[in-house]
Amino acid sequence: MTGQKRHQISLVLLRLLLAAWIGAAVLYVITSVAEQTSLLFDSVSRDQLATIRFPLYYGFGLGIHVAGVVFAFVVWNTSTPENRRRFLVIFLLVLLSGLLITLDYSFVYLPLQQLITPPGQVRSQQFVQLHMMSRHANEVHLTVMLIAAILASLPLRVAEPPE
Repeated sequence: MTGQKRHQISLVLLRLLLAAWIGAAVLYVITSVAEQTSLLFDSVSRDQLATIRFPLYYGFGLGIHVAGVVFAFVVWNTSTPENRRRFLVIFLLVLLSGLLITLDYSFVYLPLQQLITPPGQVRSQQFVQLHMMSRHANEVHLTVMLIAAILASLPLRVAEPPE
């Protein structure tokens, strides 16, 4: 496969992946908030839903970030000089977002999960603090990924023909 073909395929996949992650994560958050605030679920059910769904969210997010880093690297590596800097920035943004979601999972979600296992426990002040940290961490990593998605979606610059 030629460098140009690798570039084109990787660029399409990068754009698709970044946009898909933003949409999936936002939909996930919307449905999770609806479940957690619904009167149809008791505290035990809400805790069980969180311990089932969030590991899948973080696992899927990790997969998206790893693939995004690979595709962003390939696009950067095969870009014309006019576009290399932008794709280096995108690569670094996806890498940063991946680091942020990994830190959130390790240092915020896992301790949160311990606080709701077994399900139905009273929410402690530590739970409230960790939950707020997780909310902010997700806002930051999604914003970073959104910026990367917007930058990746912009038209490529074409070299100016010599006069």
